[in-house]
Amino acid sequence: LLSNFSIISCPHPIPTMAGSTTKYPRDVGFPLPKSRNLPFLVVCFHLLYLLLPAAVAVSPFLPIYHLFIGAFTSFDKKLLSCCVLYYSTWILTAHLTKRGGSNRLLNSNPLLTYVLSMIPISIRLTTEITPDMSPSGSYIFPCHPHGALAFNRAAVGFCMSELYDEAFPQLPNLKVLVASAAFYVPIVRELWLASYCIEASKKVAVAAIKRGGRGTAVLVYPGGETEQLLTVRGRERVYLSGRKGFIKLALERGCEVCPVYAFGESDLYEHSQLFIGLRRTIQKKFGAAVPLIYGQIGLLPYFPPNGVKLVWGAPIGLFKGRKWAEGEEVTQAMIDDGHALYVAKLKELFDSEKASMGYGDRELEIL
Repeated sequence: LLSNFSIISCPHPIPTMAGSTTKYPRDVGFPLPKSRNLPFLVVCFHLLYLLLPAAVAVSPFLPIYHLFIGAFTSFDKKLLSCCVLYYSTWILTAHLTKRGGSNRLLNSNPLLTYVLSMIPISIRLTTEITPDMSPSGSYIFPCHPHGALAFNRAAVGFCMSELYDEAFPQLPNLKVLVASAAFYVPIVRELWLASYCIEASKKVAVAAIKRGGRGTAVLVYPGGETEQLLTVRGRERVYLSGRKGFIKLALERGCEVCPVYAFGESDLYEHSQLFIGLRRTIQKKFGAAVPLIYGQIGLLPYFPPNGVKLVWGAPIGLFKGRKWAEGEEVTQAMIDDGHALYVAKLKELFDSEKASMGYGDRELEIL
């Protein structure tokens, strides 16, 4: 099963920063697989993303229904006990949605790593990124596009040793901001908690940066659920209109910002426009997206020719020309200027890398 599994870490012969021996850009991650076991992958994707979560979600209702109609059996009693036990763990682990957790049984788990390597996922660093390049020694990494399922987030969280740790040994404290709604989906909740995810709120993000200290990095998807519903296969669309909270957070906490673009993420799934108006209303009222998607076989995604590659841009220079002091007042003008600078740097990153990623004919749509 794992016969064609390997890791690449390929420096390119391009000049590097003064004092560094590493060549940039540098690629880290999984090579293109020589073959794929499609039946096995179909089963895995549907178990992880559909069947197991659905089964756990509906399992309490069967014994309750049997109880009301007078057909309650010993099996129902055992099933209901298991449900009570499982959902009680949500109360015991509620604090982890704010602090984050990790489980090395899942991080770099051979099965999950194999499944994710079939896309495959890799990271490209366009330049060196160290704590010394940020006023507080910490970073915010805004990632685009969200895509139908933010598949690149799952790969980074479950394959830390092969991807993030290899690319950023100098930034060991990673947290990933995700929508709170994700922590109310059975099985998905456990997977996300085991892969460094925390709630995407300012209070939680500030606490994570303070707690992590120097060498902390926060991966965030500014476009969120809105960008998720805007996903169209074959188009590169990001939603940044009014999304300035990550810039404000960076200015307040002294975090430098590096844009990240996931080439190939938009091409994993077809996104149906059926009931799109209703789904946007649900997203606005409840903060949860309902993507109606399909891949080449059900939820098995399409495989982009070059996989999904997360390209890390250089720090945008948010604090260039001035010193940061903790507690200083951040004005709206500073936020607006930082946001405009970020948008320009993101577009610059996309335009400079798209040809080498195999997307030379595409334009970045910033909505």
